[in-house]
Amino acid sequence: MKSIHHIPPHEFWYQTPAGWASEAGGTTGGGEKPELSYYVTNIGELRQAIEESGDRPKRIWIGGLIDASGGVPYLNRQDQSRRGRIFIGSNTTLMGIDENARFVESALIIQDVSNVIIHNIYIENPVDVDPQFEEGDGWNAEWDGLSIIRAQHVWVSNVTFSDGRFTMDMYKTVDGWKYVQHDGSLDIKRASDYVTVSHCVFTLHDKTILIGHSDNNDEEDAGKLRVTFHDNLFTRVVQRTPRVRFGNVHLFNNVFDNDVADPIYKYQYSFGIGKDSRTLSELNVFNVKGQTVVCRLFKGFGGEYLSDSGSVFNDTTTDLNACGFNTTSVVRPPYDYFPQWDLTPEFVDALKRSAGNMLDYRVLV
Repeated sequence: MKSIHHIPPHEFWYQTPAGWASEAGGTTGGGEKPELSYYVTNIGELRQAIEESGDRPKRIWIGGLIDASGGVPYLNRQDQSRRGRIFIGSNTTLMGIDENARFVESALIIQDVSNVIIHNIYIENPVDVDPQFEEGDGWNAEWDGLSIIRAQHVWVSNVTFSDGRFTMDMYKTVDGWKYVQHDGSLDIKRASDYVTVSHCVFTLHDKTILIGHSDNNDEEDAGKLRVTFHDNLFTRVVQRTPRVRFGNVHLFNNVFDNDVADPIYKYQYSFGIGKDSRTLSELNVFNVKGQTVVCRLFKGFGGEYLSDSGSVFNDTTTDLNACGFNTTSVVRPPYDYFPQWDLTPEFVDALKRSAGNMLDYRVLV
């Protein structure tokens, strides 16, 4: 059996984030020179590395396909909960050594920890084998691709989130209701704070990103949920990019490339403005084929506060502040950032080429 401590030849990588994850001491993951380093190629090795390292500073290189099920189908909800969840510890950099680093049948969870970097991996959104029925609402799935729960200082970088092999047109009907087997791609909730999501791809999904647990969770969430999204690509997604409660969310230089007539993932809206949330949008590109009403980019869920500057809608600079939201109470964040001001087709093409798990650190010898 190979040693998980033997790291293949690779290029050096260490960076720190921009945005909210840079504040209040910053986010370093395992650090520039981690105490421990691992190279894992299957779920058993990954769990060994996580258990062995605890909260000590570490870098875990992912090489190849990590299938949390081990190739054995989940039997029911309890079995999927037991075997499918992967809990990441504090002071961790979890990163793919090349573009083949992938998670399937897995629900990654960053919970009750701090200082975590997730970099250069592909996450196939998990399929719930045992959705629960809620009267009046239908079948609801449980598991998200990545959940950030009561965690602080998290940077998600160059990650691709996708339904992958199981798209929503494959849902069957049970008892007259669509048998929904996907929940979210990314959830950030329950007092999580100082989070940056950058250079990621969100694709092939319905309810994509949720920030804030519920309208009744103000005691835990108020003043927290500070999240930055920059240089991400949202393509062929339906809604919630993101849907926010209580959070202070900053989005700049993201590209939203969708279609209201997509054969599977028909676009509905981008930003969901929920209770007591503040959303600052700057220099984003909204290309939504078939959409002519700019205010349909946003949907109100009892929230009041949304401000935009410099964004482009279907190749035209448009006033996105004329949609009935309060723009004066949304303030700029305290950190320095350096957005791209010239939102040309070349900028969009360059972002598409650089987002997601497309980096290769492996050195062949």
